[in-house]
Amino acid sequence: MNILIVDDHPLTCQGLAALLAATQSGAQVQSAYSAVQARLALQKLPRPDWIFLDINLPDDPQHELFKYLCESPWIDHTVLISADPEHRLIRTALAAGVRGFIPKTADPALVLSGFAHILAGEFYVPPALANQLKESSVREVENRPLSPRLQQVQDLLLRGQSNKVIARQLALSDHTVKEYVSSILVFQGVANRLDLVLKLTKVSGS
Repeated sequence: MNILIVDDHPLTCQGLAALLAATQSGAQVQSAYSAVQARLALQKLPRPDWIFLDINLPDDPQHELFKYLCESPWIDHTVLISADPEHRLIRTALAAGVRGFIPKTADPALVLSGFAHILAGEFYVPPALANQLKESSVREVENRPLSPRLQQVQDLLLRGQSNKVIARQLALSDHTVKEYVSSILVFQGVANRLDLVLKLTKVSGS
């Protein structure tokens, strides 16, 4: 497993790299301290299987690297890391399809637990932060569209389709659909499918 950590703080990169190298069997970890270095790393072989990305890079104020990842298959293998869990930023990342968010302030046990969930095909946000996202204003979400793929999944959810049916219709694995559904629920700030239907029906009818 090849892992790329993108962060402008060498101490963060080195600490996370050491943790992952010591705990993930066969992991090869490299670090990029800027968006420029990250783009170069993505062009070299072997390409990373997973990317831990700090979206706030000094040489990338317009988040061009993140936009690039959003337009590539790598977005499905990206984990957002940040010292500042800004809700709007996290929602934007969720809508784009990142696999999860892990705060830089998290202790090693939470980092490893979160990554284990992601490797198991799940979407991950620390429980406390997930609750904050659900409780924060839904109007922040309404003006931020989902990615085309997540929008497809949401449309099928609103039609009452099961995960297996969604997977078959969109040619996705069951694990991927489960991950997308979790992402949509957190993004929309709801706990389950019923709440999703009630919320979006209310929004469309208001």
